[in-house]
Amino acid sequence: MENCHLQLLRDRFATRSISTTPFPEEIVADLMEAIRLTPSCSNNQPWRYLFLQSPEALRIGHQALTGGNLKWVPRAPLLVVGYDRRSDDCLPKDGRAYYQFDLGMATMNLLLAATQHGLVARPMAGFDPQIIKQGFHMDEADEPLVLVAIGYPSEDEDHLPDYAKGMSKKPRQRKTVEEIIKRL
Repeated sequence: MENCHLQLLRDRFATRSISTTPFPEEIVADLMEAIRLTPSCSNNQPWRYLFLQSPEALRIGHQALTGGNLKWVPRAPLLVVGYDRRSDDCLPKDGRAYYQFDLGMATMNLLLAATQHGLVARPMAGFDPQIIKQGFHMDEADEPLVLVAIGYPSEDEDHLPDYAKGMSKKPRQRKTVEEIIKRL
């Protein structure tokens, strides 16, 4: 019997071919709730997110894009900026930046919630954090770490850079369990 969580992970994919079709506000609320329910070190909940939906907010988000992301991301009806700050960490004594792990868990919950709704949620590092910080008047301590483009998948690939065309049709490649996990 298949675990529904494993099936959701198998269904998740991050195509760059995203439809411009907006999605209902109820879905946006579910995405926000998925983030809110994420566990964190000492329950500090250090993550913060900007949900960019208005034309002005999306324009600023698009200005921050770099490389090939400039061609496909502007189609997404929702961009989400994940950020945090070191001062919100649970402050492990050995100095680990655990707050970034917490942000990663919250972002994964966002991705899985989007998948549950039949959406593509593609996280990326290809953006300029300083443009985000300046454009949204963020505090100096805020650290934008991830930008996620979210929308319905699209069969149309005309807007994609050449290297990305057809990629969504290829099987997803993952390392084997033996390559990444050592059982002791």
